[in-house]
Amino acid sequence: MFLILSIFCSSIINLVFRYFPKYQVDNQQAIAVNYWTCVVTGLLTSDFLLSEAPQYYQTDWGLYTLGLGLLFVSVFFGMAVTAQKFGISVSVIASKMGVVFPLLYAFIFLKEPTNALLIIGIVMSLVSVYFVSKKDKHKGSFKGNLIIILLPAFVLLGSGVIDTSLKIIEQDIGGLSPAIPTIMIFFVAAVIGTGITLYRVLAKKTIIRKQNVLGGIALGIPNYFSIYFLFKALQSDFFSTSQVYPLNNIGIVVLSTVLSVIIFREHLNRKNLVGIGMAILAIVLISLPS
Repeated sequence: MFLILSIFCSSIINLVFRYFPKYQVDNQQAIAVNYWTCVVTGLLTSDFLLSEAPQYYQTDWGLYTLGLGLLFVSVFFGMAVTAQKFGISVSVIASKMGVVFPLLYAFIFLKEPTNALLIIGIVMSLVSVYFVSKKDKHKGSFKGNLIIILLPAFVLLGSGVIDTSLKIIEQDIGGLSPAIPTIMIFFVAAVIGTGITLYRVLAKKTIIRKQNVLGGIALGIPNYFSIYFLFKALQSDFFSTSQVYPLNNIGIVVLSTVLSVIIFREHLNRKNLVGIGMAILAIVLISLPS
């Protein structure tokens, strides 16, 4: 149930982003407001007090939340620029292929058992993400600034590090509520995002508008619960780590695609349909070991 809720919330995030251009929402401002919304949502739905955060930031897993806060902001913007320069499909594929890192962690360090069905399902899930996401041609050219060219690799690596770190934190927090590390991660991201916004405002590169604030609020509520429920899914004994991440990734891609077809009348080509079929089969194969 927690995994399904995490997939649903993550898919809502993608839908909210689709409405941003229509209402001329500034991505950077909305993302900054989104992180504060995540913090407030977490505080209102848990017993955690922000004044308790300093003591947790000093723990081993607390240091991970500091790094993740920075990574959340960096990878989020990296995905946005990747989508603009190379196309949405490259951005989605790069972020979802990062699932390889937590899988390697699960197999090598957690010694989670493997079997043929699980391995086939995982490989099929990676291939299905490519086919489901293959909708647009590359925008622009790979020629240009080296930093821009390396962005997809950064998104892939950053996404993988984030997913792996979330698992490490889940192992280390013991009996603590997952709301605590979730709020702490988003608080760091909120501070960084606010700093970027203030710089842009003072440099007269942007002005704060109502639609940016409203867009950030709409984005922040599902964003908080997507991470919170992912933590809960990792804490559950129903699925292993090597099952949770592939199921989460292909679930988000497929549900987001289906909702886009229903709401935005998005066209699916033959590759997309093949990818959805493969994803459904992959979900069955990965789930069977349970």
